[in-house]
Amino acid sequence: MKYRSLSRDYLYIGITCLALLFVSKISFGQDYNQNYGENTKPKKTFASHLFFGGGLGLQFGSITLIEISPMVGYKITPKFSIGLSPTYKYYSYNYAGYGKVNTNVFGGSIFSRYFIFENIFAHVEYETLAYNTKEPNQPTYMQQYNSFFVGGGYNQRIGGNSAMFILVLWNLNDTQYSPYSNPVIRVGFSVGL
Repeated sequence: MKYRSLSRDYLYIGITCLALLFVSKISFGQDYNQNYGENTKPKKTFASHLFFGGGLGLQFGSITLIEISPMVGYKITPKFSIGLSPTYKYYSYNYAGYGKVNTNVFGGSIFSRYFIFENIFAHVEYETLAYNTKEPNQPTYMQQYNSFFVGGGYNQRIGGNSAMFILVLWNLNDTQYSPYSNPVIRVGFSVGL
């Protein structure tokens, strides 16, 4: 009798294992298409390739700088992306012999990035800036400056689709009127959808 009871227990355990296996196959099968073994992962949409971010700069003292540079980009492939970044900067500083000078800078850039390694990327960017300058006792005038940057950066993920990056760029169009001195170092963030 003990023998029959033990074999009946094995029969119940076997049926229970088969039932669990069948239930797990049904729930696992919900990820598959009606065609055997074809995965139905959702196709990536246009929005899933987008990423957003930018930079913010603040400096106060003898030179006041407020900079806002939002960014939007599109990942063409997992390693290659393109994007654009409008820019606004406000400068206020004391110009020797003239007094306080206020400058508004408007512009933007287009860029591309290629990830060479997981976190290291090459960066190419074309930027145009228009200066609206008002000096004491002088009329307001507009000046434009174009920069062509090459360089690279490091991208550090900070969770999910978010990352912080640092760029080291070289302005190939550096002149005495350039608003930058080489190398140009930027820090920013990005968030993907």
